[in-house]
Amino acid sequence: MKAIVYEGPGKLAVKNVPQPKVGPKDVLVKVKAAGICGSDLELVRGNRVDVTPPRILGHEVAGEIAEVGSQATKFLLGERVVVEPIISCGECRNCQVGRYNICNSLKFMGVHVDGAFAEYLVAPENRVYRIPDNLSFEAAAVLEPTAVGVHVVERAQVAVGDAIVVIGAGPIGLQIAQVAKARGAGCVIVTDVFDHRLELAKKLAADHVINDARGSVAQVVNEVTGGDGADVVIEVVGKSSTILRTIDLVRAGGRIHIAGLSVERFITEPPTFWMKALLKEVTVETSRSYAAGNWTKAIKLASKGLVNCEALVSHVFPLEDAAKAFEVADRKLENAVKVLFKP
Repeated sequence: MKAIVYEGPGKLAVKNVPQPKVGPKDVLVKVKAAGICGSDLELVRGNRVDVTPPRILGHEVAGEIAEVGSQATKFLLGERVVVEPIISCGECRNCQVGRYNICNSLKFMGVHVDGAFAEYLVAPENRVYRIPDNLSFEAAAVLEPTAVGVHVVERAQVAVGDAIVVIGAGPIGLQIAQVAKARGAGCVIVTDVFDHRLELAKKLAADHVINDARGSVAQVVNEVTGGDGADVVIEVVGKSSTILRTIDLVRAGGRIHIAGLSVERFITEPPTFWMKALLKEVTVETSRSYAAGNWTKAIKLASKGLVNCEALVSHVFPLEDAAKAFEVADRKLENAVKVLFKP
């Protein structure tokens, strides 16, 4: 089968590789659409030391069941599915309570085992979900960042009427904004440095958008909240500068949620951040990926039209155009938001 293989920092190759073998409790998925994530970009840059090349990348994927293992009973051939790319032990304390996203031996498809930028993908049967006919494969490939959005909004305890700020209008930030709005957030403010992403945020869920490069986020937040600050500030960029800024946007007694994957050192004045956090008595939390129930909710939100996945898809490439696709996604060329592969 054809696949995109990571061979080291800055090195991607499209090559023919053996089709993966299906274990007893696995299913083989014929890939119909697979999305490039920001973590894929960091991986190719060489910023993920937990990845050992060669590795087939990709973890945002939808497709059809092509084969089932001898002990797999959940699916029939040809069923339309989406894959949750976590592989966990199922036995540790966190797995037992549904927090398998922080399993003691956690692995991700496309990172620690081969992933979805290929014609076929093997996945454990218990990490695969049916998708309704009203979701295209392209939309279903965006369910992964949607499930992240569900997890973040639940962990951040976004409540009806809350004023929230989402820092970063990439695919995950856009889905967080939509999920928060569906949950009943009263005012959603989204910031970014790309106008085309802010325009999309406005169309999908945001009540106010701010270009970080030109406007004062704090001024807008103060105006909208009457000077109190936001009830919840969610950081999705993963930079120390934007993490530190959250403390100046949140109200006293509010909540800060850090969801951005950071590969940089926290080099600016963390003591100032924590002193301000102490004085405001805010809650600071983090999240990783998704946990029990998040995918089911994401699929339901998308199928009911409460969250728009299709709107994020800006580009579709064949596997052969891997280099071009990664360039478009990495440099945000041609107003890129979510870039997909279709084998």
